[in-house]
Amino acid sequence: MLAAIVASLESATNSTPPETQTTSWGALDRLRAPSGANVFAFAVLFAISVAFLFVAYCLSRALFGGFGGGFGTITACVASTAAASIFLWWLVPFADFAEIFWLHLPADRRAREGRCPYCGYPHESRETCTECGEPTAPLPAWALSARPVKRLAWILVPALVVGSAAGEAWCQLDESRFVDESASARARRDAYTRNRAFPTTFAKLSVDRDGRFDSAPWTELGRERDWRPADESRLERGLGWKARAERE
Repeated sequence: MLAAIVASLESATNSTPPETQTTSWGALDRLRAPSGANVFAFAVLFAISVAFLFVAYCLSRALFGGFGGGFGTITACVASTAAASIFLWWLVPFADFAEIFWLHLPADRRAREGRCPYCGYPHESRETCTECGEPTAPLPAWALSARPVKRLAWILVPALVVGSAAGEAWCQLDESRFVDESASARARRDAYTRNRAFPTTFAKLSVDRDGRFDSAPWTELGRERDWRPADESRLERGLGWKARAERE
């Protein structure tokens, strides 16, 4: 099943039409990467993308705040996660890993050694290999094209779905555990708080005395806007106000 998906992905993202290829189909078959090479490369790219987008979704969920995942919250988190996927586009060359490692690198090594880039037979400066009949000129160097870009795009779309779904499930599980943990505190009408689970430990889950749940990032950096000092004279500001307060 996976091999069929990879084969369809390779055919759908092949940006070089047959009529523009300078080598015959026989030569291309001999230079083709092993069938499992692209399966491995695409699987690794998919796993990396899912892991990154999972973390990005969890961070978005914590930064947006609030308890529970409503439609608006999930939509905003998915949108921000999709925007964060721009940091994965440096992986584009790895979408052509099989072609680079099994096709271009061996052909370049043979050409430097004076051998046919296709079959490896010594060509002795002849323009055509006497063994396979292919041109002995070195293959063009690998260059960024539409093919690896399309491949990575096809990988990122399902990775976004899986990563966002896994991130939302993880956040919902963490909040469900918090509800169970705070049951005794709510029974005593006490407030209760703890950090969110990894990877968003900078945010806190909380329930107040009235049983209202909430979540906010970096709560220790916040301040109570209604707070006032017991001594109203300490509201005075200006140069030297600390020294004046100490003298008083």
